[in-house]
Amino acid sequence: MALPLRDGVKLEGAIQTLRQCGGWVGSLARGGSGDDVESFRHRYLQELDRVEGQLRNLFADPAVWTHLRGDRHRVICAMSTSNPTLARLITEEAEDQKRYFEQVTDRLERFVKRLGDTQGGLVVLDTNVLLHYQPPWQVDWTAVLGSAGPVRLVLPLRVIEELDERKYRDREKIAQRARDLLSELWKVLSPSKGGPAPLGGKPGITVEVFLDDEPRRHTLDADAEILEECRTLKAVGCPVSLVTADTGLSIRASALGIAVVPMPDKYLRNKPAPPRN
Repeated sequence: MALPLRDGVKLEGAIQTLRQCGGWVGSLARGGSGDDVESFRHRYLQELDRVEGQLRNLFADPAVWTHLRGDRHRVICAMSTSNPTLARLITEEAEDQKRYFEQVTDRLERFVKRLGDTQGGLVVLDTNVLLHYQPPWQVDWTAVLGSAGPVRLVLPLRVIEELDERKYRDREKIAQRARDLLSELWKVLSPSKGGPAPLGGKPGITVEVFLDDEPRRHTLDADAEILEECRTLKAVGCPVSLVTADTGLSIRASALGIAVVPMPDKYLRNKPAPPRN
C-alpha cells in the first residue's frame, strides 16, 4: 500500500512535490558550488527544513520525514567546520536522501499505475463481512453496490492478517470459516501475486490485496488501518466504497468522507431468529 496521505492531498500532487524535494537535495549532492563549509552546512539545513515542511503537509506517517534526521545528520550538525570531512558528509547525506525520494516516488508511481491498469470502482471489505456473511464469490456485488460496471474487491492486508489470527483463536465454527476463506483466497491471489484476479468466474468482478515492498505501520487499531487504506485509495481519485456491517467502522468512515455500503442481511451466514410476539 502507498504511503498514507493527509486529508485532501491527491497522490499526483504528492508525487510532484516529492520530485521537487529530490531536486532540492540533489543540488546539495552536487557539492557546495564554491561555498565555504559553514555556508554549505547552512544551506543544507535550510533545504532540510524546507523539505521536511513539505513532507509534513503531504503525509500522515511521521516516518516519511523523520528519515531526514538520522545519525549522519546529527553528526553533521555537531561537527566542527574545521573538520575536513564535513563537506563530504553533507554531500553523501544529500545523495542518500535524493535516492530515498526517488524510491518513494517510484513506489507511488507504481501504485498509481496498478490502479489504472484495471477498470472498476474500488470496494474495500472488512473482516466482519468476510466472516459473518457469505463468501465474496457467492455475493451478487452488482446488486449490493447498485452498479452494473466492473467491481474491484480490495482486501486490506490487515484483514488477511486478522483472518490468519482468527483461524486459531476463535471458536471452531469461526476458525473454520477463516481457514476456508484463506484457502480459497490463496488459490485466487497467489498466481497473480496479490491480484487483481478474477473472482469465482464472475465476469467483471476481481479481488486484490495491495502489497508494499517496504515495512508498513502496524497499529493496534485494525479499523484505523482499513480506513487509512480507503483514504489512500481515494487520494488517487478513484471511487472507493467500504462494505461493512460494523456500525462503529461505518460511523468513522462516514466522518472521513468515505462512502459506506451496508452489507445486506440476506447474505448473513446465520440469520437472526424472528422476534417473538
